[in-house]
Amino acid sequence: MDIRRLAALVLAGTCVLCVCAQNEAPDREPVAVAGSDSISQQPWYGPGLPRWREGGTPWNPKLDIGPRAIDLRDARDEPTAGLITAAPEYEPVRGVLFQYKRGHFNSTVTDCVVALTAGPTYDEIAYVVVSSASDESHATNAFVAGGADMSKVEFINVAGTNSVWMRDFGPHFQWQDGTMVVGDSHYYPGRAQDNFVPTLVGDDYFGVPTYDVPVYFSGGNFLPGPDRTAFVTSLIREDNPAAGGFDDTFLGELHQRYLGIDTLHILDRLPASVDGTGHIDMWLYIVDEDNVIVSEFLPGSNATAIARTDAGAAYMESLGYTVHRPPAWNALVSGYNSHLTYANAFRVNDRIFIPSYGLGNFAYMDEDAEAVAAWEAAAGPGVEIVPINCYDIIWAAGAIHCIVKQVPRYTGSTPAVCVLSPQPDDLLVAGTEEVIRWVATDTDNVAIPVVDLYYSTDVKAWTHIATTSNSGEYAWTVPDTAAPNVSIRVVATSADTDQGEATMAGPCAIVRADQSTYDFSSAAGTSHFGWGGSTVAWTLVGANSQPVAVALTADEYLRASASDATGGYSDVNRLISSTPSSSYESTYVFEFTLAEYPEDIDEISVLWEGLAYDCAQVELYAWNQVTGAWGDGGGLTGQNRFFDNWAGNVDGELTGVVRANVDNFLDVNGRLRLLLYAERGGDRTYHDYVAVEVTTITQTLAGDVNCDGVVDFGDINAFVAVLTDLPLWQAWYPDCHLLNADTDGNGSAGFEDINPFVALLIQG
Repeated sequence: MDIRRLAALVLAGTCVLCVCAQNEAPDREPVAVAGSDSISQQPWYGPGLPRWREGGTPWNPKLDIGPRAIDLRDARDEPTAGLITAAPEYEPVRGVLFQYKRGHFNSTVTDCVVALTAGPTYDEIAYVVVSSASDESHATNAFVAGGADMSKVEFINVAGTNSVWMRDFGPHFQWQDGTMVVGDSHYYPGRAQDNFVPTLVGDDYFGVPTYDVPVYFSGGNFLPGPDRTAFVTSLIREDNPAAGGFDDTFLGELHQRYLGIDTLHILDRLPASVDGTGHIDMWLYIVDEDNVIVSEFLPGSNATAIARTDAGAAYMESLGYTVHRPPAWNALVSGYNSHLTYANAFRVNDRIFIPSYGLGNFAYMDEDAEAVAAWEAAAGPGVEIVPINCYDIIWAAGAIHCIVKQVPRYTGSTPAVCVLSPQPDDLLVAGTEEVIRWVATDTDNVAIPVVDLYYSTDVKAWTHIATTSNSGEYAWTVPDTAAPNVSIRVVATSADTDQGEATMAGPCAIVRADQSTYDFSSAAGTSHFGWGGSTVAWTLVGANSQPVAVALTADEYLRASASDATGGYSDVNRLISSTPSSSYESTYVFEFTLAEYPEDIDEISVLWEGLAYDCAQVELYAWNQVTGAWGDGGGLTGQNRFFDNWAGNVDGELTGVVRANVDNFLDVNGRLRLLLYAERGGDRTYHDYVAVEVTTITQTLAGDVNCDGVVDFGDINAFVAVLTDLPLWQAWYPDCHLLNADTDGNGSAGFEDINPFVALLIQG
């Protein structure tokens, strides 16, 4: 270490021998240099909530086995509604998402917003989340004073937030068949308001679908790269342990299905004594498809940190990256042993914003210059490196990458469209209401004013359903017909009249069917039952059809019998669980006795409405009578193999469908069992409504137009009425199906059916 660098560290108050030469401390969180062993016991020396890790599984050094990859490229499971693809940060960016919370590192947020927007040659937008009018006013004054171009600042108002660390809790912006969507993973349990921000921002502001990602990780520990790859640290295994059902293969499946990642690279995390987050973005950054930044700890730093970053650099080189290594070290900042890093940067098109730490006393000036040089080499010509001073924020275990999320820019010349529902193999019942859902994205993410919806029964001729706004959904009354190969098409028209369109990935069917709904509004406690309580571990639940045994009361049945909760946790229309102890999960079983024979049932749809406390994840399962385990209503059973999951601060819906092997899910008395499981201990569940809908396709007999079960001359008058006076025929035979007059099998009744009808009569 040269004399100037040593002097800089001494000026910063760092005991070089005490701090830089620490060995790893696997059983401890980061500690203040002076004082007790726990960060939680230290007073805050700066504003705002710190970024270091809260809760979760303690660091287990046995999980650190060297860099490795979970590779599922050959097992890609493309979503039926379109392929999910992660958006690397070096791809085109439309803007940057921040959170401004008064008293939480406001100067650093302001510096970033000003640097992003002030230049007249740039058009990127600063999307700023605020939780009050006061915060918006405070932010506006700060931005204006700093020189921001307020025409490029858009505020997003949400009800309540906890911290400024947008990277960690914020939305994962992704592409779904070229359209922008959002993934929402789980953040710290103690920061539930932040945890819910991605869904609010995605649903209410950007108006795009948001998907509940059933994985615990902070966004700072997720860096997508080229060719559907991503990089994380071994923290992902600590937060999603094998004991909780997350083996490597399943963890890879979840990243593939929800985040568009086929190959997940896992690198060993830094020791907790060096870095309080365990996140990869504190020491590695993907600059582009060919270049990567990997921190190089100064000589005398923690030996394990040096070894792991060196191993990470070698691993990235083995993947074909050119590695660039700015310095990193630990120093005392605001009373805390802080990890000073230059890797915690963010890219916005041809600008890269990087941390700097230079002080008025010339401390860290050499390191800043060395970092700029490394970044310039990594970025190449034509890319501007923009330093942002992070000395005032780094004590809290984060810098500028931690407080932003890039919003990707759609660059196609025509709109991209993806049809979300109906999905292939769905059964649409004639005469009922079906919600068509889609997502559409236009160049530079501008609004799309008009969408046209169509359906076809043969994927040749298309019938117009409606012209509507780009709201993402439309309630469609399914036509009175029956057709096995139905498709939906969505055509989006941009403001400049460019058009993009998409058709369902595969056909669904329109059927004539009888439907029965089972809920607790009737037969509660006689043929429909519920039990509630809590369980200590999934191992006692997964193969147990009766993991809880306390029967619901008459009042609890009533509360779960209708979709009528409108308030918060205390709404009297909710069935509210007792509070489990911290190591127990809220667990409920619901049972419905179905009147239909299994062989007659074509589809069972299940619905649960509600939420769990503080964005805890709730999961809906069906009991498989054959395997003797809870599962997804299809062929998969076991923990996390659920119908659906939800984590939010307002009511959400959990849905599932059973179409194949229906008898596997009904006992000899026709009883179907459902499980509602809260996967986080100590949190209440709040149930609004539980229901099961059974669909039984009604068989039709071509030519039997009077519906007496045979085709004979008695059908002639009825057939003539269908063609000449349909209301009269419907009055004569109110329970008869119009498709019985469809004798040529084209899905409708008309004069083209006359000759086939006559042929049926002659054949007898």
